[in-house]
Amino acid sequence: KMEFIDLRSDTVTVPTPEMREAMYKAEVGDDVYGDDPTVNRLEEYAAEVVGKEAALFVPSGTFGNQLALFTHCSRGNEVILGDNCHIVAHEAGASAVIAGVQLRTLKDNKGELDPEEIETKIRKEKDIHYPDTGLICLENAHSNGRVVSLENMKKVFSISRKYNIPIHLDGARLFNASTYLGLDPREITKLCDSVMFCLSKGLCAPVGSILAG
Repeated sequence: KMEFIDLRSDTVTVPTPEMREAMYKAEVGDDVYGDDPTVNRLEEYAAEVVGKEAALFVPSGTFGNQLALFTHCSRGNEVILGDNCHIVAHEAGASAVIAGVQLRTLKDNKGELDPEEIETKIRKEKDIHYPDTGLICLENAHSNGRVVSLENMKKVFSISRKYNIPIHLDGARLFNASTYLGLDPREITKLCDSVMFCLSKGLCAPVGSILAG
């Protein structure tokens, strides 16, 4: 019998026997009350790995991204991001439904944004007719597979500090980018205010994502 390797997506991985055993033996409790020691350890460890103050375990990458938008922005804010990024292309318009924000998309170069164009799109004038720029979103590695350079991220980060606008990183494939760049993940995540990464992609867990900030 021929065995097939499924390369449709990095989301079709299945848990190893060791993962199944760990799930079977895991201590469990009510997470609402903070009584699930396994989730608590996961969140503490995840925050440490990406160099952030705290982390939250969520069901999916879309859930984590939308929670970030909802947290960073006020209703009616504008979010600057690439026109092919996951938040725009693959989250079913949730930014409007959940966070109540407007997306201002820029043409990206296979996932990489032009820092100078970002700066031109920031709403610098206070005018009753204009939405405020509430957030800049980046994606690394991009869902098209490209790893965005650290140099590009540093330039965007510099602009975000200049105008006091936070950055959220869709790092669904953060550890792919970390491996490709040969860098500790914290070298990437220090260039954003919040980051979401998926446990179910390069890390091969059966479900779940982390939002850290």
